[in-house]
Amino acid sequence: MRKGRLRRGGLFFRMFSAFSVTILAIIVVFTGILAMSLQQARQSSYENEVLSQAREVASYMSYMNQLSYFSQDTSMRYFISEKITSIRDDYQADIWLVSYASGRVQCLDSNLNTSEVTLSGPVFELLQEIRSGKEMRAQGIFQELGSNIVTIGVPWKYAGKVVGAVLLHISVESLRVHYGQLLWQLAPTALLALVLGMVLCWWVTVSQTRPIRDINLAMRDFGQGKSERRIHLDCGGEVQELGESFNRMADELERQEETRRSFVANVSHELRSPLTSMRGYVEALLDGTISPEDSHRYLQVVMDETMRLTDLVRDLLDLSRIESGKFPLNKSAFDMCELMRRTLINYAQRIDRKNAHVEAEIPDVPCFVEADVNRISQVLSNIVDNAVKFLPETGGVLKLGVEKLDANVSIWVQDNGSGIAPEDMPHIFERFYKADKAHTAGMGTGLGLAICQRILEQHGSKIEARSKPGETVFSFSLPAADAPARIEPPREKSES
Repeated sequence: MRKGRLRRGGLFFRMFSAFSVTILAIIVVFTGILAMSLQQARQSSYENEVLSQAREVASYMSYMNQLSYFSQDTSMRYFISEKITSIRDDYQADIWLVSYASGRVQCLDSNLNTSEVTLSGPVFELLQEIRSGKEMRAQGIFQELGSNIVTIGVPWKYAGKVVGAVLLHISVESLRVHYGQLLWQLAPTALLALVLGMVLCWWVTVSQTRPIRDINLAMRDFGQGKSERRIHLDCGGEVQELGESFNRMADELERQEETRRSFVANVSHELRSPLTSMRGYVEALLDGTISPEDSHRYLQVVMDETMRLTDLVRDLLDLSRIESGKFPLNKSAFDMCELMRRTLINYAQRIDRKNAHVEAEIPDVPCFVEADVNRISQVLSNIVDNAVKFLPETGGVLKLGVEKLDANVSIWVQDNGSGIAPEDMPHIFERFYKADKAHTAGMGTGLGLAICQRILEQHGSKIEARSKPGETVFSFSLPAADAPARIEPPREKSES
C-alpha cells in the first residue's frame, strides 16, 4: 500500500469513513429492529405457550364436572397435581381450578387446597366471561395476589358445557422477554456483519479510488512533461470513460505538441529563408557587389520576400483573432458569382504563367448569399491559391463553379494536380499542417485551410475536400439570400 493512501482528508479516507459509518448505522438500526421483532415474537410465543399449559390442565379436568370428584379419583388427582407442579416449577406460575357446580364457586389452588371464592366485581366479570366459553387475560384482578400478576383464564368443559375455569397466575416479569438479552444474543451476529461490512467497504473503496489515483498520477506525470504515460482501466462506468478521455486528451495534446514543433520548425524556416535572402541582397547592394544597373532586379526580390513575410504574419494574426473570438462577422447579402469572377481575375497572371486552362461554371444570373463578404473572399482566395499552387507545370486545368441548390449556394474549386495523400487528408484543416513537407519554402505556412475552416464554422457551414491522383476538389455552401435593395460590389482582396 502506498504511503499517503490513508492520509486524513484523502479520497480513500473520506470514502472508507463514509462507507464504514453507513454500514455501522445500518447494522445498528437493523439489529435494533430485529431485536424488537424478536422480542414481540418471543413474547407472543411465550404467552401462547403459557396459555397452552392452562388449556392442557383444562383438558385433564374435562373428565369431571366438579371439584368434589377430584379428591375421589386418585389417578386424576395424581396426574393433575403433577401437571400443576410442573407448571409451577417451569413457569413460576400458580394454577387455580374453579368449579361452578351446585351454584357455588369453589377453588383448588396449586397446593391442592379447596376454598370458596368471593366474587368481587372484576373477579365476577372475569369468571362470567370464562363461563360463556371465552378465554381471558387480565392483570391485577386478584388484589390478594398483587397488581403485577397476570391471570390467564381458560374454560373447563364437561360434556360440551362449561362447568368451571382454569386460572393460571403468572407475574409480569416471568412473561416478559427482555430486550437487552436479545441484543446480547444478537451481538455476535452483528459483530460478524460489521467485520464483513468493513472488509467490503475496504474492497469497494480500494476498487473505486485506485483508478482515480492512477488518473491523478498520470496527470501529475503529464504535467511534468512525461506525455508518454497512458491509463489502462478495466473498472467500467464513468471512471473508465474518464480514463479513456484522458488518453484521448493525451494523444491529442501529444499530436498538437508534435504539430507545434513542426510549425515552429516550418515558420523558422519560412522566416529564416527570406530574411537570409534579403540580408544577402542588401549587403551586396551596400558593399557594391551588385552593379547599379542590376540593383532594381535585386530590390524586387527583396520586396517579394518582404511580401511573403507580411502574408505569414497576417495569417498568424488572422488565426489568432478568429480563435480568440475577436473576429466578428459583418454579414450582408452579396453576389457569390461576382465574387468568384473577381477572385479569378486576381489570379489570372499566376494562371497564365502556368499555362493552365480555366473552366468556370458561373451562372449569368446573380446568386446572392448572406455572409461576410470579406471573410468569404479570404476563404475563396485561399482555396484558389492552393489550387493554382498545385497545378501541374504543363496541362494544368483549374475548374471552379457556383450553383444554386434550394436554400443554399454551393461553391467548389477543382485542380488536376498530383492530389493529396490519403494519410494527409484527415489533417489538412489542422493548424500549421502542411501536406507537402518536401517543399516547404514558398508553399505557405499551413494556416490557410485552417483559417478557411474557422471562418466557415463562424458562418455555420463547413469546408469539405476530396482528392485522388489528378483531381482535388474543395467545396462549401452558404445560405442563399434575396437580392439587396442596393447592390455593392464585393471588395477585392489581394493574393494570399
